[in-house]
Amino acid sequence: MYKNIVFDIYGTLIDIHTNEYEISTWQKLADTLAFYDVNYTAEELKEAYFMSCDLQMKAGEKEHTHPEVDIVEVFRHLFENKNKKTSKILATHLAQEFRAFSTERLRLYNGVTETLTKLKKAKKKLYIVSNAQRCFTRPELVKLGIARYFDGIIYSSDYKCAKPSAELFKVLFEKYKLDKNETIYIGNDPQADVDGAKNAKIDCIWIRTNLTDPDAKPRFAPKYTISDGNFAEISSILLK
Repeated sequence: MYKNIVFDIYGTLIDIHTNEYEISTWQKLADTLAFYDVNYTAEELKEAYFMSCDLQMKAGEKEHTHPEVDIVEVFRHLFENKNKKTSKILATHLAQEFRAFSTERLRLYNGVTETLTKLKKAKKKLYIVSNAQRCFTRPELVKLGIARYFDGIIYSSDYKCAKPSAELFKVLFEKYKLDKNETIYIGNDPQADVDGAKNAKIDCIWIRTNLTDPDAKPRFAPKYTISDGNFAEISSILLK
């Protein structure tokens, strides 16, 4: 019997579509930064942003097999490129602004709220381990009304490492004193989630959604598979 149910976020709980590669998004951000005397063209800003991400990833490879960036630090770097300084608070705010500019769809999958409610009523402990940025993911969980269901949330940006490495799962086990034999992970991504759970030595439910790459396959077989993205099946599996 599983006592601890751990979820991925995007593509599992939340259906999202963003447009970080469209130049109109970068123009909006460039216009915003200009108010702080940080002047880029849209093209320059896009290039500087992704270059900063790449630099963080390369630096992180020295310590982690699967490093993660911190978007707040990326925004601080965008200021430094123009010989300007910014606070963590402002960098966080600007990262959130960029998220708002780039988000075209943000909604819960059908059955998420109902399923989380059933699991909590059954006295299950609910957690999240996700490759996600705390600065905008936490507000999105609150906005969509599901943050309150979780007993703990582990964001990859806080620890500079990402799934499928077992490192991020280790943080969860140690922080919340969880027994792996009583824990199951639920996610849509075959590598990050299914293989990640295997690396962490816990069982997994692979839920294939509209954001699951149809051509990607996990290296390891999940304990359970929900092929049609029907989130309600999770309670059927876990509350037998």
